[in-house]
Amino acid sequence: MTQTITIKDKNQTDQLQIKRMTVYKQSRIIEAVDQHDLKHYVFFHMDQYLNYVISKPDHSYPYINTAFNNGTTFTAPHPLIDAQLSTTPYKKKSFNDLFAKLPQQRSLQETALIATYFNGFIMKDKLVHLIKKLYYQNRRDGKLFSCYRILHILQDFAPNHSVTHSFVRDLQFTKYAALYKDNDASVLNRDSLYVEKQAFAALPESDSFQTLDQLYTQQDRWIDRTALHIRLAEQHQNEENYTILKSLIDEYFPESPLEFMKELENRGVSSKPFLQDSLQLYLDNSQLERALQLICQHDIELSPEQSEQMIRVVKQKDFAAESLTPEGLQKLLLTVCGSVDEEQTDTILYEAFSTMLATQSPEEVKVWASPLKEIKGAEPLLEKVNEMNKLLEDPNHQQRLGELYHFFHQPQKAIECMSWEMELNNEDPGPVQWLSKLYHEVGMIEEHKAYQKLYAHMVKRA
Repeated sequence: MTQTITIKDKNQTDQLQIKRMTVYKQSRIIEAVDQHDLKHYVFFHMDQYLNYVISKPDHSYPYINTAFNNGTTFTAPHPLIDAQLSTTPYKKKSFNDLFAKLPQQRSLQETALIATYFNGFIMKDKLVHLIKKLYYQNRRDGKLFSCYRILHILQDFAPNHSVTHSFVRDLQFTKYAALYKDNDASVLNRDSLYVEKQAFAALPESDSFQTLDQLYTQQDRWIDRTALHIRLAEQHQNEENYTILKSLIDEYFPESPLEFMKELENRGVSSKPFLQDSLQLYLDNSQLERALQLICQHDIELSPEQSEQMIRVVKQKDFAAESLTPEGLQKLLLTVCGSVDEEQTDTILYEAFSTMLATQSPEEVKVWASPLKEIKGAEPLLEKVNEMNKLLEDPNHQQRLGELYHFFHQPQKAIECMSWEMELNNEDPGPVQWLSKLYHEVGMIEEHKAYQKLYAHMVKRA
């Protein structure tokens, strides 16, 4: 499924294909491409849309690079991307309009931070000048502490700039520097941007996760909190972390648990409750292939109820052995074949053996099938595979080997055997008749007619 976003510039509206989204501190950035594969970046400050910009090839965008390298990134389609988007088009803004209105919507400190998002799209000196104006606006209003908070942003953004150096030398900031150095609670409680920055930089330490979780809960930033706990579940494989994440998914994404389970599985999450929840969801949604992949990869023991559910899934949906791995196929046969009727067992076993022989040698299939000996109905197929192994190097019985390949619905391999038999016994019409039949089955009508004609000639001559 493709996820899209609609943008609008004056009277022109375009639909872009979303590639990914990153959640990084207070920012969320969506990367999308147009029909010419030109990259667009849509910027948000938490839930607030800011602007979209178009990247230029071979141009550096420091903030975007940092965000996608250090944030939590989700590939489209994803429920978190859906949660971020609105249905109305995102309008292009001039940067002058954006930063003229932002101070009315956000604090001057946040406005300064947002300015840094667009490094590379706006010249760095212009951004420093904008932050300098915000700083002096606070200074005129006598808000020295607010000035110091903006200075922190400027130090991170342009530590070697002359403006930064001139502000740092202000002796009135000495008391604030000491309070920050001592992690004074009364100061930090008034500077959540700084707290978030410091905690983010200290990840994956557990104290940092806890600080961010509390902050996001207080600010009702549930998208950021969900992204944080996905990151936590990936980096710290324990039951408690996963339980909190599952509660967030259940609360905010009740329609999308399966998508999140696949996301977490791809990220390598493997805690026991996660694996059991994933398996149950796959079975509930009749996703047999995913369930078997999970079982084999993590050696999960099925409960009696789950075994019964897997049997019901097999009975209800068309069985496609080719979609399973050899290990998954083997696990499925051992689980269900003793619990379905004889006709279904024979069908499932035949499809499984035929599928294996399409890509594996008879010797490999013999090894794979060894654990299946106790399944009723498997013995005749095992005997045929054993016979094939004996005939592989026997030039005198290639027709019989071809007949066995044909039994397992492998016509191309059967054709090879019959062609060999025909070369060795060029007076025998048997392999010629078989070749006529096999070429007809694979849709090669000209070859079918040629061998049919040859067979008739040989019989008549005999």
